[in-house]
Amino acid sequence: MGLFRRKKKKEHVNDHDPVLRWLTVDEAIAYSSGDTSVLEKAVGKIAYEYKILARELSEKQEEIKQDYTLDTELLGDVKRFEMLPEKSRANIVDEARLIMNLGDERTRFLNQEKKITGEQKRSMAQYDALLPEKLEEIRQKEEYLLLVEEDMRKLEGEKGILAYERERAVEKRRFLSKFSAFVAAAALLIFILLLVLMKNGNDKLMPAFFVTGVAVIGFALYYFISMRECAAIIHKCDISTNRAQQLLNKVKIKYVNTSSTLQYMYEKYHVKGYSELKNTWEEYVHEKESEKMYASNTRLLAGYEQTLLDDLHKAGFIHPQPLVTQPEILFNRGELLRYKQSLEESREKLRTMLDDGMRQALELKKEIQDARDRYPGCGKLFDGIYE
Repeated sequence: MGLFRRKKKKEHVNDHDPVLRWLTVDEAIAYSSGDTSVLEKAVGKIAYEYKILARELSEKQEEIKQDYTLDTELLGDVKRFEMLPEKSRANIVDEARLIMNLGDERTRFLNQEKKITGEQKRSMAQYDALLPEKLEEIRQKEEYLLLVEEDMRKLEGEKGILAYERERAVEKRRFLSKFSAFVAAAALLIFILLLVLMKNGNDKLMPAFFVTGVAVIGFALYYFISMRECAAIIHKCDISTNRAQQLLNKVKIKYVNTSSTLQYMYEKYHVKGYSELKNTWEEYVHEKESEKMYASNTRLLAGYEQTLLDDLHKAGFIHPQPLVTQPEILFNRGELLRYKQSLEESREKLRTMLDDGMRQALELKKEIQDARDRYPGCGKLFDGIYE
């Protein structure tokens, strides 16, 4: 704290200082006047906010890295299949055809309408183990996004109220300026008229002369007090508006980040929102359970699936399950190319997102260093951001 006290005189204070968003109006006014006793607490809040942003960015990067690794390994399985010896490949293709035929027979037996697309089904299968947890995460993020939007509306409303109060104060000050000129002119004329009348011997007008003087003095006091109040209101509105704008900018960043994360999840699972994903997941689970039930009654199908899985494992496939679940990929060249293209496009998007994340991480580190430099007396508060 000694170092903080020695440094505080060197720190420049203005109405655009980002620390103001963490202060109340009274604290912000005191801080703008040079009182830095509340600075360390406010800077601590800034450092904590940076820590949250850094952690969220790191978690998002880690999730994207995992998805990128998975897509890379799945692409490796595709290339591994394409490079198999002709005999091994023909054996796997035959097994896939049998599985596909048995599956078609079962589908015809079930005779039920499919409510999810093949792309959605592949997505559900690919992220089967993660989706129950991700469903809750998406629901929470959508609720959080609604709260952020509500905060944005409130801040916009607050800005509108402040703008209205400031405009009223400006209009009142303008009116007082014009009215004071009129009062001054009228008072001067009255004084001149009274002086002329009293000079001609009309001494009875002396009380009127003094009453007029007292009225002028009273109006002058009212004028100066009102002008001072208007100036104080305008100054307070300017500070509050600046604080509201800074908070709004911060909320907008949270809105953009949350929207971006949700959009990424929607694209990842091929849905438009939590409700659709929940319905898709429930339908997928229903279909999966139905398939398991009928597969358990069809030993031949189960046997071929296990044989194919074992053969793919022996051939060195890292993730053979998606291929067993979608055997048409193994014998239908068009499906194989579409599957491969889908993985390549997904991986390219993830690569771009990883690069963007790295750039954001560098920008965040620079912003944190700038904040550290801006408040040198509070450097220790930034040390634990990346712990």
